[in-house]
Amino acid sequence: MPAFSLETFFYKKSLSLYWLVLAVHCILQYYKLPYVVLTKPMLIPLLFIYILMRDPDISDPRGKFLYYIGLMLAFLGDLLLVFMTDTTFLIGMVAFMLMNLFYSISFLHIHRGNRKNLLAVLLVTILLLFIANAFYRFLENEMGDYKYPVLGYMVSISIMVILAVNCAGNFRHRHVVISYLIPGVLIFLIENILVAVNKFHFNRNKEISVVVMVAYCLAQYLILRGMLQVYPPKNMGKPT
Repeated sequence: MPAFSLETFFYKKSLSLYWLVLAVHCILQYYKLPYVVLTKPMLIPLLFIYILMRDPDISDPRGKFLYYIGLMLAFLGDLLLVFMTDTTFLIGMVAFMLMNLFYSISFLHIHRGNRKNLLAVLLVTILLLFIANAFYRFLENEMGDYKYPVLGYMVSISIMVILAVNCAGNFRHRHVVISYLIPGVLIFLIENILVAVNKFHFNRNKEISVVVMVAYCLAQYLILRGMLQVYPPKNMGKPT
C-alpha cells in the first residue's frame, strides 16, 4: 500500500475540496450560521493550490502573472466581505474592482484587438451600456451614498467583459475563450448584479446569497481553467 502523500492528495483533490467547501458554505449561509467566516476564505486558496500544484512558476509570462494578482485580490475581497459591514463592503468592492482591472489587463495580453472582432466588441459594449443604464435606474433611489462606487464598479466589470469578448479575436485561443473566459466573465456580471440587487433591494435575501456564491465560484473556476489553457505550464510535474 503506497504511503499517504499530502502533496499528491492536494494535487488530485484540491478542486473536489473547492466544490465541497462551496457546498458547505452555501448550507451555512442559507441557515445564517457564523461558521461562514471559516469556509468563505478557504475557497480562493484552494484554487491557488490547484494552480501551484500544476504550475509553480506563476510569474511568467506577464499576462498570467497579472491574472494571479487579480486572484489574490479576490481572496482579499472575500476576507473583507465575510463580515459584511458598510465599511468592509466598500473596501471589498474596491478589492474586486482591482481584481476586474488585473483580469482585464491579463486579457489584453491574450489579444489586443483587430478589425475582424470589432463588430462583436461594439455590440457587447452597446448591450452592456443598456444593461448598466437599466440596472442603475432600478436601484438609483436605494443605493444612497453607494451610487458612485457602484457606478465605478459597473465600469470595471463592463471593461472586463468587453476585453474577454475581444480575446475571441485570437484564433489560436478562440475555443478556450468561448468555452471558459467569456462564460466566466458573463457569470461574474450576473453575480455582481445579484449582489447589488440583494444588498440594496432585497435586504440580503438568503436564497439570492446562495445563488451569488455559486455563481462567483463557478466564474472563478471557469476563468482559471481558461487561463491554464491559454498559459499552459512549461514544466508541469505530477506528484506520484
